[in-house]
Amino acid sequence: MGIERKQFFESLPKNLTYEPVEVVTIGNRLVGKGQPVFVIAEVGANHRGKIEEALRSIELAAEAGADAIKFQHLTHDKIAADTIVYEEWHGKPVGAFSEFYRSAEIPFEWTDKLIAHAKKHNIMFLSSPFDKDAADFLETAGVPAFKIASYEMTDDVLLRYIARKGKPIILSTGMAYLEEVAHAVRVIQEEGNNEIILLHCISIYPPKSFADLNLRAIETLEEAFKLPVGYSDHSKPPFLAAPIAAVALGACVIEKHFTTERDGGSNDDLNSLEIDDFKRTVEEIRNAEQALSRVGIKQPVSGEDHALGKDEIADRWARRSLYAIRDIPAGSLLTEDMIITLRPWGGIAPKDAGLVIGKKVLRAIKARAPITWEDFLETK
Repeated sequence: MGIERKQFFESLPKNLTYEPVEVVTIGNRLVGKGQPVFVIAEVGANHRGKIEEALRSIELAAEAGADAIKFQHLTHDKIAADTIVYEEWHGKPVGAFSEFYRSAEIPFEWTDKLIAHAKKHNIMFLSSPFDKDAADFLETAGVPAFKIASYEMTDDVLLRYIARKGKPIILSTGMAYLEEVAHAVRVIQEEGNNEIILLHCISIYPPKSFADLNLRAIETLEEAFKLPVGYSDHSKPPFLAAPIAAVALGACVIEKHFTTERDGGSNDDLNSLEIDDFKRTVEEIRNAEQALSRVGIKQPVSGEDHALGKDEIADRWARRSLYAIRDIPAGSLLTEDMIITLRPWGGIAPKDAGLVIGKKVLRAIKARAPITWEDFLETK
């Protein structure tokens, strides 16, 4: 049984046990729990077949503060058949399905120049391979990770091929049931690759309403798979609510389509943010990160990074305390109708009013003066 035993074990998946993954390394970046949100500017088809547009997109995405710029390495007759589609798809007439993608092709010979330009502008270059040849090409080009689009999520053949390359995989999950995501994750892991980031995604460009975004699925994916989870946003421009809400729900990656001009005519332009809105999105993501950065203990804001008198400890001075609503003669018994609570703090806290109501006032208190403990103490 020696040969049979050996063959049996060789046929088993390479990875049979899994540990939770909180952080994935992409290039020189840690992406995941406790790390800054990784922002991807998705160019898609918005280069419009012009390398000048692609290069300009890199410059503008870097200027906007994106961490990575992403293209798509596809060949129209390798991504789709010649099936005639008579209806519009994503707002565009189709015809032969393969021809629909011709304008989205990026000439592979651009790649080295695009990568060099991205490096020059300190932004990471990523691309989605849509076939084995594209995956091989991008591996040779040295991309730090592979992004897999939602429509390829169920292509086990392509998933396994890319997973074997051992690079991190960012996997979009549009249109998918949880069971389908589980299958795709298992396929990748069976090839010994557990460097996976899942992106919640809604593959409607744009969704009918913000309710369609179902952002709480971000939490569901994280709980189900114990992997880093991000969000690929297709909400209608120029609204920014979805990416910010996704960050609040724990998204560690935000991917958003980006264009130099929304009326440029590509398949993706109308669903993309222009430079000003993309820049504002990045700024608001960073603001949201800071707003969520503390551990959640309810306490006044203070610390060495706050100037003296410029924190909430100082502001506590403006809280209310007990004041006399009219002149109170010495020897009077204090009653509720003699007091008022006013700002700032200067005497007895309102919570301690019950300790002095009914007590003898040993010295006169003028109207609108604070009532203090000294007003009830014997003096020597």
